Amino acid sequence: MKKQALIKTLLATAAGILMILISFAGFQTILPTGEAFMPLAGVIAVGIAVALGINIAFIVTLVSAIIMIVLGTADWVILVDFIVILIVVGLILRKQVPLSIDLNHSQLLWLAIFTGLVQLFFISIFYGLIGLVLTGTPTGGLTFVQLIIPNALLTGLLYGFLVAPISLIFRWIARKALHIDSSHHNDSGNSAGDKQGGSIIVDLRSAKNKKDDK
Repeated sequence: MKKQALIKTLLATAAGILMILISFAGFQTILPTGEAFMPLAGVIAVGIAVALGINIAFIVTLVSAIIMIVLGTADWVILVDFIVILIVVGLILRKQVPLSIDLNHSQLLWLAIFTGLVQLFFISIFYGLIGLVLTGTPTGGLTFVQLIIPNALLTGLLYGFLVAPISLIFRWIARKALHIDSSHHNDSGNSAGDKQGGSIIVDLRSAKNKKDDK
């Protein structure tokens, strides 16, 4: 158990460093209040949540975001954005998905689509509210939205394309590092086989067919 905890800590630390490095390459938008940073590093946060669990992802993301703010590659809006996206991922996953269970591509695709849409709408609406508060007029809020739309669109598209492959890579690395084998599937359906190591794939269609036969 101590060895696994150490490995997870090392993986989480490496992912946090990667988040910080990616923050230097993000696209910035010039607003009347200063620069608006692209929250692209949040893709790594999603990958951590899928591979190591939402709790570890929150810790790594908070620490990394604070370091980004100190380094000047992020601001408090980015921190709020990361928290929102992790809350959404947590609601979708509901709990940590064990590494012994295979996530199919359609599940990860839906996760990518939802996170991309959340980024698009959150960035647009949040900066629109900031503009509304600062200027006191709807026109000011709309101006902020118009300025941030390219950033929001690009962020949403990148999340849509990157979340699924990044999550798969992170889960593969975690499996290898923790020596979790998911290559053996139990097709017999008996309880004894379920207790063995390996991945578990639940086919909801077979359950539905049995129910219909009754």
